[in-house]
Amino acid sequence: MHSIRIKITAVTLAAILTSLAAFIGISYFTMMEENDKTSVETLNLLSQNAQKTVDVRLNSLKRSVDVVADIAEDSLVPLNLAEVGGANRAARTPEQAKQLDAFMQKYCEEVRQVFGSIANHSDSIVTYYFCISPDIGTSEHGFFYSKVGKTDFEEQPKLIADKLDPADRNSNWYFSPIRRGKPCWVGPYRAHFLGDLLTVSYVAPVYKENVLIGVLGMDTLFYSVRAPVHSLRVYDTGFACLMDDTGRILYHPRLKPETRLEEISLNLDPELFRRESNGSELIRYNAEGQRRQVSFATLTNGLKLVVVAPVDEISASWHKMTQSILLSAIAILVVFALLTLVIVGAVTKPLLRLTSASQKLASGDYNAELDYEGDDEVGILTRSFRQMRDHLKLYISDLNSRAFSDALTGIKNKGAFEAVKEWLNDAIRLGGTESKQEFAVVMFDCNGLKKINDEFGHERGDIYLRTAAGVICRTFLHSPVFRMGGDEFLVLLQHEAYRERETLLQVFDSSSEAVNAGAQNPWEKVNIAKGMAEFRPGVDTDVEQVVRRADEAMYENKRQGKLTAAVSIPNFEAIDS
Repeated sequence: MHSIRIKITAVTLAAILTSLAAFIGISYFTMMEENDKTSVETLNLLSQNAQKTVDVRLNSLKRSVDVVADIAEDSLVPLNLAEVGGANRAARTPEQAKQLDAFMQKYCEEVRQVFGSIANHSDSIVTYYFCISPDIGTSEHGFFYSKVGKTDFEEQPKLIADKLDPADRNSNWYFSPIRRGKPCWVGPYRAHFLGDLLTVSYVAPVYKENVLIGVLGMDTLFYSVRAPVHSLRVYDTGFACLMDDTGRILYHPRLKPETRLEEISLNLDPELFRRESNGSELIRYNAEGQRRQVSFATLTNGLKLVVVAPVDEISASWHKMTQSILLSAIAILVVFALLTLVIVGAVTKPLLRLTSASQKLASGDYNAELDYEGDDEVGILTRSFRQMRDHLKLYISDLNSRAFSDALTGIKNKGAFEAVKEWLNDAIRLGGTESKQEFAVVMFDCNGLKKINDEFGHERGDIYLRTAAGVICRTFLHSPVFRMGGDEFLVLLQHEAYRERETLLQVFDSSSEAVNAGAQNPWEKVNIAKGMAEFRPGVDTDVEQVVRRADEAMYENKRQGKLTAAVSIPNFEAIDS
């Protein structure tokens, strides 16, 4: 048999453990979801910050070219191609060719001056140029300035469009804007005019009446684009790289340029990188035996700035927090277990003592100690057990000494009343001065019993007593009736009978008159004096005082010789005599 202490402890710990497990489970998945969301935001922030740094340089170059291109087109307003033979070189006269060459020389000088003024105020621009289209049919080829390896821009050999090969990818700086018919980014590519250095260009075609005049542009070295990417710190071993929207890697701190995305991981779909950014999407892949997470943003020139970090490093703080929560939960569980044992021990100690006492009572030992006096349920139970012990002790003692029934009338005798009186006295003492006990005692005395015994014999006297007891019992049907000895009876009124006490006394008088009206012999009649007294909380300290007052009221009724009048002692202090 398991003790109640073990059961309560087990149930409490099970409840705590279940709640703790539910809390940890919910917290784990909530934190994991929040960690994933935070990791995406963190990598996005890194890629966006690096993007802004690179875009500052690229946008500076783009704005410079756009400004020059607008000025270049505005400067063509005075040119009337029809006057110089149009775009047909063969149909142009020597005079027209001379006029066109003169205009183009002046025009190129104006554009060069604007270009130079803007380029000198930008650190990222390393070249600027204007390559005149051979279709215009002029001896002017434009200009080309570079400061690669120098402190200032210096004029370089002009770029001759006739010598460029459309099939050569490194000549895209000239042919891409022509094919598209608008300004565009080119590169990175190896510029032959810069010693095959990796270069990024922003170039714009210049038109007059839908005739291509030439292509102008500015270059920045790819190094200046990848420098902020190279210096970007991503956790401990993460990195950033540059790639185009087809999945071709252009810069990677560990891999060779031109590596394809499919060569790194089969989990990465190149189609992902055709978008502007990953947004809030969580992208992860496996590479080199490591789980990695990716975020990316698109630069102004269309390249993808990709930030990569190992998932273990991203989740390191989350794992550490999870371990701390788990250890804290275990510590809390241990503390709660110890506190539960202590508290349950304190609560169950009086219960264990009460259990021991009840076992003694069951074995017949009515001297078991019941001394717990707490105000809680256990205290109430202990006092109830103590009261029950005392009553049992009293009942057993009385049963061993006398019977509780009156042999003549069959009702309870004085011994039975003594037991009830003790029970009532305990209730009065337990309630103190604020006892809520409600009861009354009615004393009855059969007048003329001695005369009937003397004149008609004791058998007639016994009939007289049984008749009187019958009238009393029928009237007070729901109340205990006691024969106190000889010709005296006592009725204890409680509950509904107590509340109807005056009515019951009147019913008794009526019942007595009815019996007497139908009686032929004196011993068949009832001539009973009666007196009633009520328990007064705060005044009466025991039942005996109430009985005494009822007895006095009964004798007063007897002296007055009235059969139907019931006299009650007024509410004053109990008379001791």
